[in-house]
Amino acid sequence: MGQDKSQLQWNGIPLHQHMAGILNRAGVSQVMVSSNHLQGEEIISDKIPVRGPLSGIHAALDKVSDGDFLLVVPVDMPLLPVSSLQRLAQQKETYCYRGFTLPLLLIVSADLRQRIDKNIHSENRSDYSLWKLHKALQGKTMVLPESMADAFSNANTPEDWQECLALGNT
Repeated sequence: MGQDKSQLQWNGIPLHQHMAGILNRAGVSQVMVSSNHLQGEEIISDKIPVRGPLSGIHAALDKVSDGDFLLVVPVDMPLLPVSSLQRLAQQKETYCYRGFTLPLLLIVSADLRQRIDKNIHSENRSDYSLWKLHKALQGKTMVLPESMADAFSNANTPEDWQECLALGNT
């Protein structure tokens, strides 16, 4: 995209704040933002960069305990319905929506920590894949209601961002 997506403006606020608000409304008690550009109490920085979302999950593991749930949400999905996150959060094991690796619910455990630590230190780029992690954890998927398909649009390019903005204004 060529810029820090967390700072894109959504209805007059930075996108990372908008996404934190969605998580709060979904009942998430502790929101952490993975960013190497922001500062603040709720900001975590990648300890090992250039590993995609796995880097943020790896850093977040320092802030949580075994048995906790991690609901991982990308900053660039501004249309995510609160209800979709609440549905994931009700699960008691690793879950995502069929066809999407994010949002992703993870249950923190020694096994999760070991797998992520191993994968993040790998030189094989495929080891950074959330699909691969989901499969290794024997994660489950649930069907995304067709009415929510557009809500899972994310902004990887300026064109994607313009589409998200247009969908958000309908």
